[in-house]
Amino acid sequence: MGKGNTTEKASGTWSRLRWARRVTQSVFLLLFLFLILATTALTGAGIDAATSGSVPYPVEAFLDIDPLIGLIVALSTGTVPGALIFGLVVLGSAAFLGRGFCGWICPMGTMNHAVGQIRQPRQGKARIDRNSPRPYNKIKYVILAGVLVAALFGSAIGGLFDPISLATRGVSLTLLPWLNWIIGGAINLFAESNVPALQHISDVTYDAVDGVVVYQRGFLVGSGALISVLFIVVLAANRWIPRFWCRSLCPLGALLGVSGRFGALALHKDHDLCNQCGKCQLDCSGAAAPRPGDRWLRAECDLCMNCVTVCDQGALSFRLAGEKSDEQSLPDLKRRTVIAGAVIGAVAIPAMRTGALGSVEGRPDPARIRPPGAVDEKAFIERCIRCGQCMKICPNNALHPALDEAGIEGLWTPVLVPATGYCEPTCTLCSQVCPTGAIRRVTEDQKIGKNGARMVSIGTAFFDRGRCLPWAMGTPCTVCEEFCPTSPKAIWMKEEEVEVLGRRVKLKVPYLDPSQCNGCGACEYVCPVHDKAAIRVTCAGESRSMTNQLLLGKPARKKEQS
Repeated sequence: MGKGNTTEKASGTWSRLRWARRVTQSVFLLLFLFLILATTALTGAGIDAATSGSVPYPVEAFLDIDPLIGLIVALSTGTVPGALIFGLVVLGSAAFLGRGFCGWICPMGTMNHAVGQIRQPRQGKARIDRNSPRPYNKIKYVILAGVLVAALFGSAIGGLFDPISLATRGVSLTLLPWLNWIIGGAINLFAESNVPALQHISDVTYDAVDGVVVYQRGFLVGSGALISVLFIVVLAANRWIPRFWCRSLCPLGALLGVSGRFGALALHKDHDLCNQCGKCQLDCSGAAAPRPGDRWLRAECDLCMNCVTVCDQGALSFRLAGEKSDEQSLPDLKRRTVIAGAVIGAVAIPAMRTGALGSVEGRPDPARIRPPGAVDEKAFIERCIRCGQCMKICPNNALHPALDEAGIEGLWTPVLVPATGYCEPTCTLCSQVCPTGAIRRVTEDQKIGKNGARMVSIGTAFFDRGRCLPWAMGTPCTVCEEFCPTSPKAIWMKEEEVEVLGRRVKLKVPYLDPSQCNGCGACEYVCPVHDKAAIRVTCAGESRSMTNQLLLGKPARKKEQS
């Protein structure tokens, strides 16, 4: 009777810990979503609100505590941005809790866990099979080796596989655009109806969600379809293999598992009490083999507390080191498997750079226009983790993930696309949320070149006179000059005679002063020639580069301009 009471009491303790884990998971996921919505609220609040000061919330907080990001940047640059030092706390916690971060805090892990719980198999054998260790669970260690070696070669491309970056990109560039389209469409449909009640619902809803999940300018991502597909595939995979990403592909989980190989907390198994019912494996979220008689995989356990909670016999418990049983500290990896991952990372980066026109080593693609404050391209590739923070906070929807504009190595790094938006002259939000220093902090004075500060230029505009309405067709048009935001204006008008279809026409035609152009893209965005603008911005003349300059520099404007 006493033993039964003890077992029941222990089970109650583990049950409370499991509930604590569920609450913690929910809180951190909601916090993660709140910070993303707080970022997009700045985006949708309008230019004046978005550029009035500093970002009010630490929207990059989850990225700051990510030890894999800190390690990638440290290896690729030889330095660690101050904010990323917080990742050392998480890495240090692995010495005691192993992969507890994965099971209790990581938002990507929580989303995978939630999807994996949908309509699980009812048969115990099928569920046990889904939660048993598999050889492909070792792939994440190969990816980790490749990511770290790539970082040693000066590339932060490993950010593509980081779970926090993946979650940030997925929610920002998949979920939010869909919500904007669905909710915005419903609001417009109700507003255009002749039913007063529906119109009232439309007004109330719009006031509540405007600038948070619905944007007047829309929320489009040029190459976001590929990101969306991959994010959806990662989540959908949990229907067949629970937490597939976490178990098999996540390099952060592999890093924490390796770091916690000598962890102070271990699963103790009492063989005498176990009746081999198999309940502990029904809901083992890490596929860590908790059943007595099997070798417990410490590096896979995310401390979900499911196994110890459901054990009716009290055969399982977590205890401090010293009373371990059936434990395997590290996965049984073959040396050639890890070496293969390292070789892939070592070979891939030089291969990505060789001969790629948009790469660091080759000629820049004209469309590779980086955000204002971006460091030079080599350092940018060393630091950018493709998290999407700068893209989702841009108030004009101007920044988008690159496809081939920056070469293979620059996949999903941010580029400015003037066809969908332009860089607001006084906005410095993207420089405030970059967690790695790929985009350095710039002030408003630096952005517009005031009070003695050198103007930050991200490119230069060029006229295509064969498509320009005044030059090619003798049609009056001053749109580009009117919208040019620099002071004095980089685009100026001069009255001249032009020949159109054999007749001489006298009208104002546009000219560009490259010494005043900052490459913001406003002129290209508003050009009335919509299919292919008559004035287009390229990255030539970007102030961050000493080589990508105009051949003759940026000459000063002549006094004869009018």
